[in-house]
Formats: sequence, structure tokens, C-alpha cells
Amino acid sequence: MESMQKFGPFAGLVLSAVASGCSLTPKPEMPGLVGEIRSSESFYQSGSTISGSPDMQAWWLDVGGAELDELVSVLRRDSLTLREARLQADQAREAARIARGQRLPSAAAIGEIASNRTPGLAGDFSWSEAYTAGLLVDFNTDVFGGRRAAERSAELNAIASELAVQASEQREIAILARGWVSAATLQRRLDLARRTADSFRATYELTEQRYEAGSASASASDVQIALQNLESALVEIPQIEADLSRQWLAIDEQLGRVPGETEKTFTGVFALSEPFEAPVGRPAALLSGRPDVAIAELRYLAALEDVGAARALLYPAISLGASLTFRGDTPDEVFDWDRHVASLANSLTVPIFQGGRLKAQIRLEEAQAEELASAFARTALGAVVDVEIALAELAGLQEQKVRLEAALETAKLSNELAQGRYRQGLISILAVLETQRSLNAAEQNIILTDQATANARIDLFLSLGGDWTGAVSASEPVNNSVS
Repeated sequence: MESMQKFGPFAGLVLSAVASGCSLTPKPEMPGLVGEIRSSESFYQSGSTISGSPDMQAWWLDVGGAELDELVSVLRRDSLTLREARLQADQAREAARIARGQRLPSAAAIGEIASNRTPGLAGDFSWSEAYTAGLLVDFNTDVFGGRRAAERSAELNAIASELAVQASEQREIAILARGWVSAATLQRRLDLARRTADSFRATYELTEQRYEAGSASASASDVQIALQNLESALVEIPQIEADLSRQWLAIDEQLGRVPGETEKTFTGVFALSEPFEAPVGRPAALLSGRPDVAIAELRYLAALEDVGAARALLYPAISLGASLTFRGDTPDEVFDWDRHVASLANSLTVPIFQGGRLKAQIRLEEAQAEELASAFARTALGAVVDVEIALAELAGLQEQKVRLEAALETAKLSNELAQGRYRQGLISILAVLETQRSLNAAEQNIILTDQATANARIDLFLSLGGDWTGAVSASEPVNNSVS
């Protein structure tokens, strides 16, 4: 009690300062470019006035159907990349807990047994034992909010790490979808190459039969030309097969499974729905839905808290310490209340000379905050541009697909007519081979356009962000978000 009375005025001052602690963190300022994006009503390419975030859960079903959906499930369960991202988020959460714990009082129990050897008058020695037990408590008052700022910075970084898991998952799903589309396209190209080779083989055999029969409409040169076209068609098949095998192996690697698993079950059937309505909303919804934009904002806010923590180091630091110990010559005497010793200590530390280190640290943190503010604006702008590019590409591909389908029908009709006229001996082999090549090119263009369309849709969904699976739940961002 005497100790409390002795230190009472100073302790009261400290406790008052703790209760009314201040913050030296700068107020967040929204980059002007972000404000313009948030006030935009629609995207340039779409003229969309849809409000809110679009529903994009499991969008890959409209690209690869149930097959791609199963691969996405394997990816989310077994991907080593996603596992690393989740572990990094765990580390960030633990770092936030450490920062939170540094603001709380620390308490430690102590126990000690000491043996003392004391010389006697006759030259002999005597031994005695001393027992000590007690409790020590320390508390840093954090009057100027440095520890609170460090805690908020760690919490913001933890939330950003959780969102990074979502961003990593979205990125990996998009990569997987593109890989599946590439494999499905190669499969279609392989089927087309085989059909084309069969068509050239039939033409070659017909030409050879006519030549051997002595027909005036078939010459040795015609047979050679037909054989050359057949061999050219056959050359393409092994290369496509090799490319397809490489793509299957790339999918296996991304899924973290033994090579060869994808090839066993792969069918590669597209599920592209037509017509396709782009699920776009307002640019403001984009900024809140894309995890990379949210991460950039959180990193900026965390950097501002780091500025506040650095500024607090310029000001006095007050700490409180208390202890209660018992000492005795035997274990039974250790917890005898009459043997207790209580103490309360207060300390005030004021930085006087640090060689400019503290002010340099503040300038460093301020420069990093400005850099992250610029990165926030750049990320937000990049998000909008990504959507605009994807929308423009989709619009062009949809119009291109209509024209290619018309060209394909014309090529099919021309090839049928040419085949019939050649059998009647009315046209040369060159005309037939030309229509076959035109038909093959038209079918190739359709296949490649479907691939480009699927990839453009993937790019659009990736650029829009959002929660694709409904399984990721990040903590609510901080109350001092940029406004």
C-alpha cells in the first residue's frame, strides 16, 4: 500500500495517458484516379448500368462443363501453389496475433532455489538453501499509439494475405481453364487433321484408280499432286499429338498429381453457351470485388499505420512494472504472506539522440506509403482496363464467329460440288484439292476462334474478380478505408 501511495500520482498520470492515448497515423487520402473510377456509372465498352457485383460463381461450367468443374475441385484441394498461399496467410494471421499480444501486459511466474556455501570461523563451511517464488508483470502504456498502429498494420496485412489466397485461387483457376481450353482445342485440331488426311487419302486413291484405269481426266502428275497433299496433311498429326501430350502434362503438374492422370479421362468437350451476356457491373463494384485492388488498398492503409508507429518512436515511452515475491529458507515458508515483497516501478524513456535514425525511418515509411498509394491507383486503373480489353475482344470475336460460320458453310458446299464434278471428270484434281484446303482452313478458323472466345471469357471473369466459389471469406476491411 505504501508503494502505491508513493507512486500514486505518477501512476495516475500514466493510467490517464493510457486511457486517452493518441494516434499519429496519417489520415488516408483517396488517389484522384480511384475517385474517378468509383464515380463512373458504366464501362466504356459495354455501356452497362447494372448495379452491384455480378454473379460469377462456377463460371467455368459454361466453358468446360462438368469435366472442367471436376478439375477445378482437384486444383482447389491439391494445388501446391494454393497450399503455399494458404500457409502464407496463416503466417500473416500469426504475425497479427503477435502484434496484438505486444500491446497487452506480460506476466511471468518465477521460482528459484539457491544453495549458499558460507565459510565458518574454524575454516569449515556450512550450506543453506533459499526459496523464492513470485509473479512479475510488465506493461508498456503506448501513450502515443505506436503499438496500436503496429497492431493495425499487422491486421491489415493479415486481411490482405487472406485476400491473396482468393486472388491466387482465381489466378490458378483461370490458368487451369486456359490449359483445358488449349488441350480441348488441340484435341479438336487433331480430329480435324485426321479427317482432313482421310479426305486427301480418298482423293488420292480415286485419282490413282482413274490413272490406272487409263482415264483421260487423271495423269501421273495428278496422282503425284494428290499424294503430296496427303503426305502434307499427315505430317501435321504427330506435332499436334505431341503438343496435346505436353498440355495434359502441364495440367497434371498444376493439379499436383502424377503425370498421365489427365490423359486418362480427358474428353475436351466445349460448353460455350451462345449467345453470351457479359456479366459486367459498375466500375465501383469492380474495385470492391477484385482481390488485387482490395489488397493494394489494404497495403496502403497498413503503410500509413507504419508511419504512425515510426512517429511514435520520437515521443516518450512509459512503462509500468509490478512484482510480488516470497522468500523463505524452506519450501513451507515460500508462500507465507508475512514474507512477501511487493514492488511497483514506473519508467519514462525519452529519445534524445539517435543519429537521425528515427526521422529517417519516418521519411522511409512515408515514402513507402506514397508508393503504395500510387500502386493502389495503378492497380485500380489496370483492373478497369482489363475489363475494357476483354469486352472489346469478346465483341470482335462474336462478330468474327458469325462470319466464319458463313464462310464454313460456303466452303462445305464448294467442296461437295467440286468432289461431284471431279467424279464426273468435269474438273481437274487441282480444283478439288483447293476446295479441300479451303474447307480445312475454314474449320481451323472456327476451332481457333472458339479457343480465342473461351480465353476472352476467362480473361473477362478474371478481370472482374469477385468470389467465384463462395468459399473464401475474408475479414471485414478496416474502418479507416480510403474515402
